[in-house]
Amino acid sequence: MGSGLAYEAEKLRARISECEEAFGELKSRAENCSKVLMGFKEGSCNRIDVLKALSSLLEALGRFEHELSHLYFSTASILTRLTTEG
Repeated sequence: MGSGLAYEAEKLRARISECEEAFGELKSRAENCSKVLMGFKEGSCNRIDVLKALSSLLEALGRFEHELSHLYFSTASILTRLTTEG
């Protein structure tokens, strides 16, 4: 069981890294979206610019959600192992 947990620990580290990377991209795209929305309000960006920024933000949000679900299931797997293997 110990070696299985070591593997799970490594998997968790990888999942966290993937979440951090995805969150960094999400943050960047959210900041860009905010900038484009302000530009739209000021007249320097048009509706197409806003739609592109929003689409990009949704894409990044989807990737973050995907990576977060991997972390969730890895954690659930560890809990299952600990409770069923005794």
